Amino acid sequence: MSGCSVHVGRLDRVPLAVSPHPGATLFSLVFKVLTGMRTDVPAPLRTLVREALPPSRAAAVHTVFAAGCWAPDTLSLTRDLGAGGEAAVQAELDALDPDLFLADLHREYGETPARRWRAAAARPREFLDGYRAAVSAVWEGLRPLWRAAEPHLRREQERVGLAAVTGNLDALVGSLGGRVRYADGAFTLPHDCPGHLADVGKRPVVLVPLASGYMADSYSAERDDVLWFGYPLPGLAQVLASAAPASATDADRLALLLGRARAGILRSALRQPSLSETARHVGLSVSTASYHCDQLTHAGLLLRQRQGQQVRLHLTDKGNALLDLLA
Repeated sequence: MSGCSVHVGRLDRVPLAVSPHPGATLFSLVFKVLTGMRTDVPAPLRTLVREALPPSRAAAVHTVFAAGCWAPDTLSLTRDLGAGGEAAVQAELDALDPDLFLADLHREYGETPARRWRAAAARPREFLDGYRAAVSAVWEGLRPLWRAAEPHLRREQERVGLAAVTGNLDALVGSLGGRVRYADGAFTLPHDCPGHLADVGKRPVVLVPLASGYMADSYSAERDDVLWFGYPLPGLAQVLASAAPASATDADRLALLLGRARAGILRSALRQPSLSETARHVGLSVSTASYHCDQLTHAGLLLRQRQGQQVRLHLTDKGNALLDLLA
């Protein structure tokens, strides 16, 4: 069975940081749109990716983002998680190196890469030039959203810092959701662990808030210097409302039908969150989120179900059908 548990103990005894790295958001966004895992990606962001990608560079990005397949860590735009600001993306793109890329391929596949990587392995510099040009084009379109997200990213750093000071890190990290889960002193990863993760206590854990979707997540267990994972940026709906042009916002048919708040709640319910988690992700107070959840429940789109000590939100069949139709 795939998956593993990485025991780290209490998080207040582990080096932990928050990195609002734009490269992680950029990679996550392109990945989700091109692999079809885009139900939680707001329509303005889906449109941005599709319109920004140069057709002449399509081969490079589709090689990297083939659905359900492994991609080299060197291409994930998270080489320097300590960097921040818009310049971090260009620094990541400038650092793309053919030799490191080939080393990643050989480490994963040996001397014969998988079929989809063979053309890139034969001409690595040409492949990286295409990948760099395609991702740069998306980043240019994403800049306004990233600037609008910066206050929310700062607040998220403050929130994690406050949890560290008050001894509530375990509870906070355990509620972030995504494929990487934390509970009882251990991270649970969805895939098999590399052997070097046995020494995870000797390296920092880095949390990376992502502005790429209401269920955005990613992680890397391959590096031997850090264990990092991404999770949805709280308040993403507010970021989109302030950053997206009217024409792009109007493209979100679910928001036109339900309003931005209820559309965000419905998308968030794909993760089966608690009410407080939903409020945080959509950027509402708990009382306001509760009111909107009540209305969605009365409409037959949402259910509240108790799991242990928490009440979690679930989509009904009707809610899932509406998302499939409009999202």
